[in-house]
Amino acid sequence: MLKTIPAAEAKNKFGLLMDTVQREAVAISKKGRTSAIMMPVHEYEEYKQLKLEKLKRHVAEGIEQANRGETTIINSEDELHLLLTSIKQENRSKEA
Repeated sequence: MLKTIPAAEAKNKFGLLMDTVQREAVAISKKGRTSAIMMPVHEYEEYKQLKLEKLKRHVAEGIEQANRGETTIINSEDELHLLLTSIKQENRSKEA
């Protein structure tokens, strides 16, 4: 479970927060809502690598679809917005 501390405490005990973050990620909340997450550098580097790998897979998939002739013609900003919204919803359902 992710440890959460209020922003004021993070500010007042920044040195202790930095020590803690060397070992584990910490959520920082403001007005009861998580507003930031601090994590060890190695975890951030892993996150960036995973994100890059995911992007490369999506690009490769798009290129394969285009090569198969599976393209979509978009005639307006509204159509583009609807398509992107649909894709986001589809990706969220896959991740759940």
